[in-house]
Amino acid sequence: MDDNESFVDLVKTFLEREREPLSVLTETSVEEGMSVLREERIDCVISDYEMPGQDGLDFLERVRDEYPDLPFILFTGKGDEEIASEAITAGVTEYLQKGTGTDQYTVLANRVENLVEKYNAERGVFRGFQALESAQEGIGILNDEGEYVYLNQAYAEVYDADRDEILESHWENLYPESEAERFRREILPTLESEGTWTGRSVGLTANGDRINESLSLALLDDGGHVCVVRDVTEERRRAEHLRREQRFLETALNSIDDLFYVFDDDLTYIRWNDRFEEVIGYSEAEIRDLSPMDLFEGDTKSKIEAEIDRILSNGERVVVEAELVTKDGETIPYEFTGIPVSDDDETIGVVGIGRRLST
Repeated sequence: MDDNESFVDLVKTFLEREREPLSVLTETSVEEGMSVLREERIDCVISDYEMPGQDGLDFLERVRDEYPDLPFILFTGKGDEEIASEAITAGVTEYLQKGTGTDQYTVLANRVENLVEKYNAERGVFRGFQALESAQEGIGILNDEGEYVYLNQAYAEVYDADRDEILESHWENLYPESEAERFRREILPTLESEGTWTGRSVGLTANGDRINESLSLALLDDGGHVCVVRDVTEERRRAEHLRREQRFLETALNSIDDLFYVFDDDLTYIRWNDRFEEVIGYSEAEIRDLSPMDLFEGDTKSKIEAEIDRILSNGERVVVEAELVTKDGETIPYEFTGIPVSDDDETIGVVGIGRRLST
């Protein structure tokens, strides 16, 4: 930016000619320059010092208030040590004096290109750092000595600790000795040979409580590694509770003399109790290939098919008496109750109970 419109046009022409990727926008006042910064993506500012109203240092201070890291070059013909000192104090990135001839524009273009590359690289690192900080997973970086050199807040929270308690400490402090030995014997050698390792482990909180972890490790070129951790203690507790519920249910269903079975709307059996398998005489693999109608013959088969259609089409609960035909051809009278299974008002299957009738 310069108050001399002819000069800024000249600088624009030389810079864009010197470096084809450069696209230069020019303004002649501080206010117009600030407007451009707010409306466009600008990677570097070039400003003269002497301008009417507000000078280049005023512009620099305003830029630094809103864009503290944006490269700013003070390109001025006023070679004053005091101005240079003030500019450095105010946070100028480069201070260049105007000269004669076109070589000065080559120097300026080189400075702009170098500063923009550095700025964009730093901005990329900053964005990456922000992503690490905002990640829900715990992310830690360890050096080749096994000491933490970085961890995000989520990582510290997994171990119920402050960051400072973990930073620069060794990873062994976060694991019981038996698990640390497993790391040394199994996990770290695999990480060294394969470059990655993913699995479950057991960690220690700052209070000494054990936690179940989902852990992923990736080897770094310098011998350190990145660690991504998630506390799955509650998840594992819920899974264990679900397994116990399933075991209770299976025990209950297998303890009754009635037949119990479930098939979906494709008429494929997906669940049954031991009594059902015992009575019909088919193996588990054979049952999965059966249709409910395969257990009946003649008119009974047609009747069962109609009742199943009522359940699936109308969502009705039905009770029907019919003779079941086993794999060996034996016929056994049963009373069957069919109950629709629904999902969002759509019938997706049938729960069936078969009670043997006295003959």
